[in-house]
Amino acid sequence: MRMASALQASGESQPEVTLDNIEKVSMTTKTKSEVDDAVAPAIHELYYDPSADVKDSAQRWLLMAQRSPQAWQFAWALLDHNKAPEVQYFGASVLHSKISRSWPEVPSEQYEMLRTQLFQQIFNSALGTRIVLTRLCVALSSFALSTMPDVWPDAVKSIIETFQQAHTPHLDAMHRCAALLELLTVLPEEFQTAPMSQHRKSTVRHELEKGMVHVLPLLQSLLEQDDSPTHIRHQALRCFSSWVQLSVPLTEIESFQKLLFQLIHDPDLFDYCVDSLVNVVSQPTAHKYPSIVRSIIREVLKLQEMLASSVREKNMDTVQGLCRLAVTLGENHTKLLVESTGEDKQHAMEFTSLVLGFTALPGHYPVDETISNMPFGFWYLLQDDIVSADTDKLESYVQTYAPVFLQLVEVMLRKVQYPDDEEYDGWTEDEKEQFRCYRQDIGDTLMYCHTLLKDPLLNHLYASLTRIQDQDSSWQHVEACLFAFRSIAEGGDYGDDQCAANLLQLIGQINMSHVKLASTALYMLGAYSEWLTDMPEALGSIIPVLLSGLNDAELAAPATMSLKDIASDCIPGMRAHAEVILTASQQALMANVLKSREATRLMSVIGLVLSSLPQADIMNYLEVILTPHVQALEEVANQQPSPSGKSTILVKLTMMANLCASLDIKREDKSIIGKGEIESKSSAGTQDTQPVLLILQKILPIVEKLLNMWISDAAIVESVCELLKRAMRTLLDDLQPLVPQLCDLLCRMYNTVPQPTMLDLAQQIIILFGSVVSLNSAIASLFLQLSSKTLSLLPNNAREHTDVLEEYMTTCAQLLKKHTKIFTLDELNLAAIFQCGLVSMTMPENHTIKACCLFFGNFVSQSDNLPGAGEVLTQHGKPLVELTLKAITGGAPRNVVDNLSDILFSLNKHAFTKFSGWITDIMLNTTVELPRATKEQREHFGSTILRNRANKRQVRSLVKEFSLICRGLHGTDYAEY
Repeated sequence: MRMASALQASGESQPEVTLDNIEKVSMTTKTKSEVDDAVAPAIHELYYDPSADVKDSAQRWLLMAQRSPQAWQFAWALLDHNKAPEVQYFGASVLHSKISRSWPEVPSEQYEMLRTQLFQQIFNSALGTRIVLTRLCVALSSFALSTMPDVWPDAVKSIIETFQQAHTPHLDAMHRCAALLELLTVLPEEFQTAPMSQHRKSTVRHELEKGMVHVLPLLQSLLEQDDSPTHIRHQALRCFSSWVQLSVPLTEIESFQKLLFQLIHDPDLFDYCVDSLVNVVSQPTAHKYPSIVRSIIREVLKLQEMLASSVREKNMDTVQGLCRLAVTLGENHTKLLVESTGEDKQHAMEFTSLVLGFTALPGHYPVDETISNMPFGFWYLLQDDIVSADTDKLESYVQTYAPVFLQLVEVMLRKVQYPDDEEYDGWTEDEKEQFRCYRQDIGDTLMYCHTLLKDPLLNHLYASLTRIQDQDSSWQHVEACLFAFRSIAEGGDYGDDQCAANLLQLIGQINMSHVKLASTALYMLGAYSEWLTDMPEALGSIIPVLLSGLNDAELAAPATMSLKDIASDCIPGMRAHAEVILTASQQALMANVLKSREATRLMSVIGLVLSSLPQADIMNYLEVILTPHVQALEEVANQQPSPSGKSTILVKLTMMANLCASLDIKREDKSIIGKGEIESKSSAGTQDTQPVLLILQKILPIVEKLLNMWISDAAIVESVCELLKRAMRTLLDDLQPLVPQLCDLLCRMYNTVPQPTMLDLAQQIIILFGSVVSLNSAIASLFLQLSSKTLSLLPNNAREHTDVLEEYMTTCAQLLKKHTKIFTLDELNLAAIFQCGLVSMTMPENHTIKACCLFFGNFVSQSDNLPGAGEVLTQHGKPLVELTLKAITGGAPRNVVDNLSDILFSLNKHAFTKFSGWITDIMLNTTVELPRATKEQREHFGSTILRNRANKRQVRSLVKEFSLICRGLHGTDYAEY
């Protein structure tokens, strides 16, 4: 039987962890001639079985075996050189895992023997598979970190001496050196990831820093020897990269840095030298050594000849390496560059120009080159250090770097340009997407440039645009300028009003014959929506441009998006342009050139524009615009369900929902409070009937007819509820005449097929109209029927309706807080709702548990004010506490423990007498299983909780600690995750 199969078998115990079980060959998928006799079946299944389930089961069994006490014994046997590499690798991994995670299992008297065995195994594996050797080196590194300095003083020196003095006839000096370098490389890497206390980490770091005086001379000597093989030099450079990440003082490696700049000219060592230098300059403490950093900058500047020849020869790997080095150096030391003076200032400017050269590499990204995107972070950090400088230095810094950033703008305007259409059409979709992201990064960079250069940049761009227009340049040049204006405007800074006005006036004169140019122009106009709020006179020149995009399927998206932005910000200014906008919108909708997303967005524009008109005009336009869509909806309502019919319904409902959300003639009389919460202010404005009310009255009969056929379709029901919610947010109190009809509709919908979105809508209605006396009957009936249907799902159908139970608990929690009166209905069974919460809290979904916690917290806090709630709490409170504790101690995921603790806090605060008795009884009752917690820990937890009635944070901390104890995680690395 396969190990995986055995693990999967229901009710069967897992195979015993023995060497025989691990090594016994699985012949179910391979013949004996195909599989080495020593390959463990679980390892074989993990690597070679095509079934994902088998792989998963094998992995879980191997992890279990790795954690078992027997692992100390079978790990060494798995390292036999006659075994397959994957088996040896598993054996080495087991050793590392046991040393790093189960170190207390090793008796102190066996430390010396274990170290000797590890060294011997490394010597034996030095000629074998590289990954096995590396894993053994990691295991010995973990041993060293666990024993230095008390058990193994001067460990690093000892490691080097052991390799130098070892008697290994089967190994020549070169292989022994390679194994030593591998061990020295992984040692600091293991330190970076090994779990240890802060004090212990500091102690070990000090020991490693002591050992560095033995490592660096060894590496330097290997690199300086002309007869050193290339692979040894590679390993030596990798080793240096590893050690330098321990934040070595740059003064201690200054000679090594100079050596690296000598070796970087060797093509075989180039990449390794770049990696090493990148790690040197990116050290967190490197800024403490400005003179050395400046010397590195000078050395990098000396590489410009290598860069130039690499560009000429199109050796882009070398160019990329040099760019990576320069950009890393610049990003980590922009402040030093900015503050440089004298000769250092000249070097700083030359270095900045070097980085600009990488940004300006010829060709289109990412097809011709993939390097120019690397310096984006440098330009942001550089301008940030300049603009955040002290006031007395700011002007000087800006004056110094303004020419560089103007050059950068010119480079960006070139790099952002599209290629010719024929070339661009030949790009892959992935290349086009990369270019889109690249352009976005350029847009951000242009925004940073404007932060530094301010209005002179905008004037420069406008001058460039007018010049390009006069010269009738290619559309790419014009598009690049408009893209720059858009990017800067999206940052919220429009610059000089006259410049902006001139730009928007110029837009109408630009030849929009190319779709990409037109698209950018339309998006740019939307970016100026806030500026247009104060300059509505400019609308006259841009509205026609935007409306022209509605007739082109490729321009509809930017046109509708920009129209919506401008209409949202400039409602008062829309009145003068309402007729032309509404007429063009109606024509676009009827022409069927718009995709559903653009059509629904355009309906928002229509609603916003209509909001600026008198009611009589609104109704006239609505009659024309809305009638075709209402008729289409009614037509589908009379047909049998079909995929095309469903698509039509969803589009039309979404369009009407957007219209209802945006068409509001009382916009200033209300405010939206938080997410999903609505509140009305006194209506001091117009007394006219809200048009949305008339729209609802017209379409509700059609919606009811639709639901008769589509009630089981979740998407359509959700769209209906979204339509009603958006209309309600607009109408607020004005919805009152339709509330009885909506309550009846909701009840019929919910009783047929309960869905969460219905409960969310019902919650809004109850909160908004629950206090209206004339609606008491309708509201009460709504809540009673929703509750009755929800409770009927228990217990048999609870698992299939966890989303409904979650939303019901959320609804009850909100109503307990905002409309407690609804729970005083005589026909309402509070005890049944409480039991519903108990059942729902056993569901596996985190959000359901959180909703229950919120419900119980609010229920307990209202128990003194709510008739009958106290009695329900008396009867069912103890099961609640027991269920909560079981969830805390392992019955629920750890990421809901804070929410569960809030139940205990609420009980402790609002029902202390009852709660103290319940938790004391539970903690003393050993039949209530709380895993791994001793009697003393249970009693201590209970008494400590009772003493913290006012500090929720403290209660959460206590509950978290108790949860970790019961889950067996207290004091482990996993406790932090």
